[in-house]
Amino acid sequence: MAFIRQAPFLRCLPLVLLCILTPTLIQTIHQDAMLTSSMKCHYDAEQKEADCSDRGLDSIPQNLPDDIEELDLKFNKITFILSSSFMRYPLIQVLDFSSNDIRMIESASFYPLKELNRLDLPFNHNLVFPATDLFRWSRNLSILKLYGSNLKLLPNDTLKWSPSVESIYLRFNKLTFVNMSLCGRAKKISLAYNKIEHLTAESFIIGCQSDYIDLTGNPIKSVDPNVIASLRVRSLVLGEYPLTLEVLKDTFIGICRSEIVELTINGANFTVLPRDFFSPLRNCSPPVLKFTGNNLQSLSQNVFSNLTRLVELDLSHNEIQALSPYVFSNLTRLVELDLSFNEIQSLSPYVFSNLTRLVELDLSQNKIITVEPVFYQGMRGLKVLNLNFNQIKYINPNTDEWTLDLNELYLRSNSLTEISEFAFFGLRNLTLLDLSFNKDLIVLNITSSSKLTGIQTIALNFCNFCDMDIFQPVAPNLTTLFMNNMIAEMIMMAPGITFEDSQGLENLEIRNSGLSNFNIWDEILNTSLFDGLSNLITLDLSQNYFDFYFPDDFPARIFKQLSALQNLSLEACHISCLHPLAFTGLESLRVLNLSGNVIQQLNFDIFKMLDQVTIIDLHDNLLAYLDEQLFSNNPRLTTLLLSNNKLTLLNQKTFEPIESSLLSFDLSLNPIDCNCDLRWFRDWMSGHIDVIDKNRTICSSASLQPLREKPLLDFDPNKLCGLNIGLVVMTPLAGIFLGVIVAIFYHNRLQLKYKLFLLKLMVIGYKEMRDARDHNDYEFDLNIIFYEDDEEWVRQQLQPALEERLPQFQRNVFGDQDLILGMHYLDAVDYVVSHSYKTLILLSRAAVHDRWFMLKLRTAMDHVSDTQTEFVVVVFLEDFPDEDIPFLARLYLSDGRPYQHWTEDVGGHVFFWNALVKNLTINLRTNDFIPNE
Repeated sequence: MAFIRQAPFLRCLPLVLLCILTPTLIQTIHQDAMLTSSMKCHYDAEQKEADCSDRGLDSIPQNLPDDIEELDLKFNKITFILSSSFMRYPLIQVLDFSSNDIRMIESASFYPLKELNRLDLPFNHNLVFPATDLFRWSRNLSILKLYGSNLKLLPNDTLKWSPSVESIYLRFNKLTFVNMSLCGRAKKISLAYNKIEHLTAESFIIGCQSDYIDLTGNPIKSVDPNVIASLRVRSLVLGEYPLTLEVLKDTFIGICRSEIVELTINGANFTVLPRDFFSPLRNCSPPVLKFTGNNLQSLSQNVFSNLTRLVELDLSHNEIQALSPYVFSNLTRLVELDLSFNEIQSLSPYVFSNLTRLVELDLSQNKIITVEPVFYQGMRGLKVLNLNFNQIKYINPNTDEWTLDLNELYLRSNSLTEISEFAFFGLRNLTLLDLSFNKDLIVLNITSSSKLTGIQTIALNFCNFCDMDIFQPVAPNLTTLFMNNMIAEMIMMAPGITFEDSQGLENLEIRNSGLSNFNIWDEILNTSLFDGLSNLITLDLSQNYFDFYFPDDFPARIFKQLSALQNLSLEACHISCLHPLAFTGLESLRVLNLSGNVIQQLNFDIFKMLDQVTIIDLHDNLLAYLDEQLFSNNPRLTTLLLSNNKLTLLNQKTFEPIESSLLSFDLSLNPIDCNCDLRWFRDWMSGHIDVIDKNRTICSSASLQPLREKPLLDFDPNKLCGLNIGLVVMTPLAGIFLGVIVAIFYHNRLQLKYKLFLLKLMVIGYKEMRDARDHNDYEFDLNIIFYEDDEEWVRQQLQPALEERLPQFQRNVFGDQDLILGMHYLDAVDYVVSHSYKTLILLSRAAVHDRWFMLKLRTAMDHVSDTQTEFVVVVFLEDFPDEDIPFLARLYLSDGRPYQHWTEDVGGHVFFWNALVKNLTINLRTNDFIPNE
């Protein structure tokens, strides 16, 4: 009977299984078939990123590589995320579902993603979270974006499983209450522009420890002070919605008992603050208060009197028109005050006098007309004063003495016309003065009477000096001067005068300021504008008109005294011809920019003095030819830019001196004639060089037929350049003749070989066999083996000499302390010896009695034998009696290996170091056929 009862169930079992499996089978078939040719994802194997955005997908693709770490699925039509969606992608760290239509997420959807760090789900307008456990295994979750998704409910355990969330973005949703009691740490929580009306124990629970909570744009109507007091947050932001005095009062009461150190109230629609507005914060105010964008028009006299703990006050973006004398009287701890973007027209004397600790005052973007020292009387700690973008016409009109210890003064974009020599009298410690964009400024007197002895930086960009006398600042400590985009038709600067009293300049910019040859060179006195500027490092003279009056030649020796200059820009200066001595004196120059000129030809030794230069920019000129010797003295050149010139042919000899040093090369937009003579260039470009703008490096119409208007790098010499016919014909005849000669020589081979060998040794010596590799082909440049008692000689003598004479050797191993950690001692020694370009062994009497030192010596000798390369150099630090020289050293000397002897005679040190440098910069192959001396 039992069997009969079970029989109907058994008959239905296939149907039950079919019902269970059908949805899964349908989903699998759908996912495998959905990726049509127009929907394929782009996969970056190197970055392990899959871009499936905007492909019309309605579910998660299942045919991607299983090692992806970032998956972009935004702008699709996905509506559900299943528990099986990510089973095959466990390594995903970044997941983006932005702008889909996700309506359902199964609780276990993200369980496989244990490395998930960032999840983006914004703008899914029908998004609903499962009730619990969605991020149970997402312990690494750091960024969660949920904004703009019409969320009405956020599960309590959303952040429970992620102990250290960086940011959670919930703005622009429809949350009316928040419960995040199960939360560890969330650095930033954005709840802006939701529907939260009440901050009470029932509707607003956040247990996270946080740096920042943003509640702007919420229609908050009531606040429980206890809720604010319970927040474990450092910064709280409110506003962008009219807030009542009662709401703010309760908020202030809660802040007094909280951990909040910064309060921001922005756009809360307050035009006037009552006198007792901040009374709930008496003696418990947060250190930082930002009351911005609130349409404030005036401030009551003692409105801030209760904020005695305030350190930073931001009142920017209001409509404040005036400041009463005692408005800041109790803010004795204030360090930073921001009053920018208001309507302040004038200041009262002593208005800031009680702010003795204030360091930075920002009054920019107001309507101030006059600046007087009395306004800032008593501000002993003020270092930075920002008066940018006002309407200032007068500075210190009564020539009073400033009593501030000011470091930085910003006066850009005002209405200044004249600044007298006493305008800044008393500001002895002023280091930065910015007067840029005072377009009516025609008089600026900085004389010895100004006493600006500490000034280091002056900015005069977009000023107008057309009516003033020759500009000559007296500023002995001035290091940086900006005079870009001067509006005057002719700038008043004179060679030998302008910088006579400011010769400490290190950075000078005079771009697009109407400079001409008259300004930079006095033909009568043979003086340069830059004479005496021996400390100058950067000089930018771009976009001036040096050839306007002298179109034939750019003067010589203009830069002759700039021995420290490293960066020189003459971009777009209308230069057509450079004197061969134009760059005389620039012995330290690293970067030279001559782009955007009209240079047609360069003298063969124009760059001869620039042996330190690394970058030469010549793009956008009219060069048609480069001399063979043009770069003959530029061994450190790494970047050469020649784009958009008239170059058609390239001479191999021109580039031979820089063939090994050049790393980046731009030849684009030149009419290159691509033919078989360019085989060498094509081979060179396929090496270690980074060819800039390859797709625009095109062969001209005069090139070989298959190459015309094609990228030069597509040129394959092996296909297009056939064998030479004459060579093909002559090869068999030469072979016959050679065979006869070989037969004769073979018959008399022994006698000839011996005679030739002796003749070679007697007349021309023998050719050194050098190892083709250089120090860059090894992991280490130099390995120094020495006994610990000789370390003082190494530090005092050897190391400084190597830094001076071999600056290219940067990867050096000095003794045991630089050996690779984690390896057995002898293995580490062997590894460093075998991976070093040179090994230097320092022999002393104490060293040869040390067992470990001798083992290292033996290791080095073994590698000499194995590699057949003389990469070891021995230095005897002292005289040895013959009987004390160890066997290994005797064996080394008997083979004629390189060695040197240190002498205490100072006169012999130069010879010693020169010989050592030579021994350390080449590796000879061992030659056992030449008898030892």
